[in-house]
Amino acid sequence: MELSGACAAVCANCGAPLGGEYCAQCGERRMHPDEHTLRHVVGEWFEAFSHGEGRLLKSLRTLLFQPGELTREYFRGRRVPYTRPVALFFAVNLLYFLLAVLQTFNTSLSTQLEMAPLTEVKQAMIMRRVAGASISGTESAAFAGDYWRTENPSAMNAGKSTEPTTATSARAVVSAHDANVLGALQSYGKRYDERTDALSRALVIALVPMLACWLWLALVPWRRGLAELSIFATHAWAALLLILLVFGWAWKGLANAMLWFRGELPAFLQTDGYGSATLGLLVLAYLYCALRNNFRFSWVGSAALCVWTMAGLYLSLELYRVLLFFVTVYALH
Repeated sequence: MELSGACAAVCANCGAPLGGEYCAQCGERRMHPDEHTLRHVVGEWFEAFSHGEGRLLKSLRTLLFQPGELTREYFRGRRVPYTRPVALFFAVNLLYFLLAVLQTFNTSLSTQLEMAPLTEVKQAMIMRRVAGASISGTESAAFAGDYWRTENPSAMNAGKSTEPTTATSARAVVSAHDANVLGALQSYGKRYDERTDALSRALVIALVPMLACWLWLALVPWRRGLAELSIFATHAWAALLLILLVFGWAWKGLANAMLWFRGELPAFLQTDGYGSATLGLLVLAYLYCALRNNFRFSWVGSAALCVWTMAGLYLSLELYRVLLFFVTVYALH
């Protein structure tokens, strides 16, 4: 394709006369004949990839190794060297859901039905959809317990304390009707788990405004606006996703190494307690550094705000799981 002199003298976008390389009216760049060659197209792809990759890698390094600095740089006005906060969050979110070992944000139906809050409400809602008729709360709890045991045989065999705490003791005799209802519940659970896995990747963004509002409640006396806190919460959750991703692979690598060297797992790798405690300390240390660097409080104030933020993370995760449950249920109908 060739460009005529007339076409080159006016803007291809708005038709205004061109007096230079860029249009004075809309900013569109003047077209050149060599822009239609394969060499030019490949060069543009390489430039866009290398520039974007450089910004992303710099953002990830700053996010992990200089907690809180990315938010300070954003409000200093130094934004060009870094990936935008929302774009950074979605990039990390994509990495997490593609590569993560830990399933922190994806909760199966069997776990949801035994997890507070609103346990009885969730059980009744699911059983109404599965059984097609109203059943008592006791029956709903019993079916939920049977379903949990069916979906978690390894936990049952190991005798772990994760067994449901509701009144769902195993029944010696199961009627044909009960077996049919349990089968329908298992079928529904498969569809639920597939849908909630997809929805969890999109709904995780809801954790950002939850954390921002939680921080705002504590920082009202210091007149910290929601705009600043939203950017901080976006960076904080992106960092936490990265920490979860790296920690999950590190813990799995340690377990595989122990199996290879010793032929068996040591006691601290056979339960979730040590891993959860280690991860909790890592998150606590990161948040303390990020809060102190960004808000410039004393170590006492930063520690108090860190405790408040950890409580907010816990509550927001609980609210997120409830939200994920109801969104998934209504998405299936």
